[in-house]
Amino acid sequence: AGLVAGRRRITVLAYHRIADLGDPGFRGDPAVVSATPAMFARQMDHVAREFDVIALDDLVAHVTGGAPLPPRPLLVTFDDGYRDNHEHALPVLRSRGLPAVVFLITGAIGTRRVMWWDELADMLERAPAGEHDLPPVGRRLLAGPGSRAAARFELLAALKEVEDAALREGMRRLREALAVPAAEADPPLFMGWDEVAELTEAGISCQPHTHDHPLLTRVDRDRAREEIVRSAAEVERRTGRPAAAFAYPNGSHDPEVVDLVGAAGITVAFTMRPGPVRASDARAAPLEVPRVSLDARDTLDLF
Repeated sequence: AGLVAGRRRITVLAYHRIADLGDPGFRGDPAVVSATPAMFARQMDHVAREFDVIALDDLVAHVTGGAPLPPRPLLVTFDDGYRDNHEHALPVLRSRGLPAVVFLITGAIGTRRVMWWDELADMLERAPAGEHDLPPVGRRLLAGPGSRAAARFELLAALKEVEDAALREGMRRLREALAVPAAEADPPLFMGWDEVAELTEAGISCQPHTHDHPLLTRVDRDRAREEIVRSAAEVERRTGRPAAAFAYPNGSHDPEVVDLVGAAGITVAFTMRPGPVRASDARAAPLEVPRVSLDARDTLDLF
């Protein structure tokens, strides 16, 4: 019963975007949306009532020195650094006095960059109805929302399976096949560094999530090391705070990648393996902490 109630285990929530898919200004991959602003507020009310929400520093102190945690510890995390984290999540967290962690794709912060999964969704949404050659999966019919979503899921799965260079080539071929130029976001999809500073001032820890978000198991060791070290250094330079934590892009890691993260001075790192995790397991493997992934389709009962 104690485990069911959340005792002796650590619950880490993994969010990405906080947005309303029905917003006419929404752009990008709908699967990256973890909650609407209204649902996120209800979820935070629930965790504030039922759990002991901890800060990153609390978890670091626990895994490094055995500092005690409250009875039902829960950590709130966000991956990527989308602007809606600042626009929609920050006010909810601030009004409830809740800490959190935001893992930043440092190469996207302060730019109009569109990450490949968002560009893919945008291309398929805008493509004219009919049959199209969609490298690398072949000819597919794009008609209503169902067929476009099916193509998006199929392409996402295929492109995540290949080496990073092949992924970039696949996206180039898709742009060519659908006759669309490389995308640029206006307004930006990601936060600027001023917004990151505001999060930091509000007690939200901003931490590295690589520079360009490759799957670290799909690049060579030198590139993986550069991605980790560069993003950690940029976070420290921009926020003035140490880079103590890391989130693996898409949760993708192996023993070699874990070693690289540890060698970069990271104390605790997060996967996308399903959590919660026993506190003893988190102390034993602090660079492979599981998380609970959230989805915009989740009801409050499911949450």
